[in-house]
Amino acid sequence: MDIRVFKTFIAVAENKHFGRAAETLYITQAAVSARIKQLEEYYGTQLFIRDKNNLRLTPAGDSLYSHAHLMVSQMEQSKIAVSIADKQRVSFNIAATPNVWDAFFSSRIHEVLELYEHLSLNTEISVREAIQRKLDDRTLDVGLLTDPIKDDDFNNELIGHFDLSLVGSRPDFDAKTEDYILVDWGITFHKEHALHHKVVPSFKTSAAMIALEVILAKGGFAYLPSMLVDELIDQQTLFSVESPLQVNRPIYMVSRKNGANEDVVQQFRLLFNRA
Repeated sequence: MDIRVFKTFIAVAENKHFGRAAETLYITQAAVSARIKQLEEYYGTQLFIRDKNNLRLTPAGDSLYSHAHLMVSQMEQSKIAVSIADKQRVSFNIAATPNVWDAFFSSRIHEVLELYEHLSLNTEISVREAIQRKLDDRTLDVGLLTDPIKDDDFNNELIGHFDLSLVGSRPDFDAKTEDYILVDWGITFHKEHALHHKVVPSFKTSAAMIALEVILAKGGFAYLPSMLVDELIDQQTLFSVESPLQVNRPIYMVSRKNGANEDVVQQFRLLFNRA
């Protein structure tokens, strides 16, 4: 089945109109109709209900919609992978949780780019569960996390630390504070936070930059990387608040044992050992 048929199906489903789908795809409306007919014949069922001025998916069409997106996405990814292989460049994939990216990795990305200038480097920000899943299915080479993955199939190496500071738009902070922002700094942080703080957060986020922007715009408190807030504290834009928590957080480089790019992972490890 031609992948263009699925792209056409998605365009019709999203535009709810054959003509607008044709304009989006730069093809004729007749071509759109022919491709949808081909798809309906292949699956042996009607995919659209064609009421006047009300084109909508049938239950079968609705079921196909997510699969069509997946097939198109996988095909595009395969084209990229083949293109990379054709140019004889090794692909290396790194993911970090949002908190690690903001507090640690973003300031070092230029060093990584210099180290891997001969590779096709891919970076992403993702949640811990997705990083573990991608490491497990070998679509990811390295994950950067604040907590190790306790599994015999993974290597966990401590490669650095970063400091957190409890800061606010004003110096007074207590359990009655109504504008506290809880930033996700990992499993260990959550356990310590529950022991030492009874304050109820008004907002939760996994990204330090989002928390900082909210505080600067509307006020509030949050645990943020010291590197992000030291200058703001010096300027008295923010205030440092004494904290009962251990605010030095670890960074773990996690990789799958016996991975395909072990030599490149070793170079990555040495980069942070030199820091």
